[in-house]
Amino acid sequence: MKEKKLHPYFVQSDKEIISGLIKYLQHANISDFSDISKQLNKLKIETLADLWQYAKGKNSSDTLAIYLEIIFKRIKQLESCQLQSFCSSSQVGYYLCDKLSGQEQEQLYGIFLNTKNKIIAEKLIFQGTLNKATVHPRDIFRWGIVYNCASFILVHNHPSGDSMPSQQDIEITKKIKAASEFMGINFIDHFIVTDKNYLSLKEANLL
Repeated sequence: MKEKKLHPYFVQSDKEIISGLIKYLQHANISDFSDISKQLNKLKIETLADLWQYAKGKNSSDTLAIYLEIIFKRIKQLESCQLQSFCSSSQVGYYLCDKLSGQEQEQLYGIFLNTKNKIIAEKLIFQGTLNKATVHPRDIFRWGIVYNCASFILVHNHPSGDSMPSQQDIEITKKIKAASEFMGINFIDHFIVTDKNYLSLKEANLL
């Protein structure tokens, strides 16, 4: 079986990374922790530093090296527990997939940014079924004023696994967009996320 090639900078969700690494290990006939332990002993790998040195060496496959690089970077990011700045839709989209992964109820979050697109705060605004009656712009802009933000991003999850926006989603987004123009706070994007993917309403020309 030909080894799958990965691009080291392709943004993936944590679930995709873990699933891909498991498949890679299974292809290498490593199916459980005892197999992993035997392989580590064989390679004389006792620490994460040893593992990283092996990954960078000539005996490691490109695929394993890339997976380990991504995982080590994600572990370092856990120290801050949040994204530091808004860089790209894909980066934010997959970060939000991971953040809301496994939630059984719809949740609406506001991500508030300063003038340099640095994230000031992430705030859970609403939990439950989203509709025009329960989600009001004042609930969003109240926190925007508290944080003195210059712009914000909205995100809510679809536990069904379908990232396509409902008519309610589109109407709520347009309502908040109109309010943001009146308030003078930039509404950057509205993401709908599932465990595996996301949809940007801005990229879909729905914002």
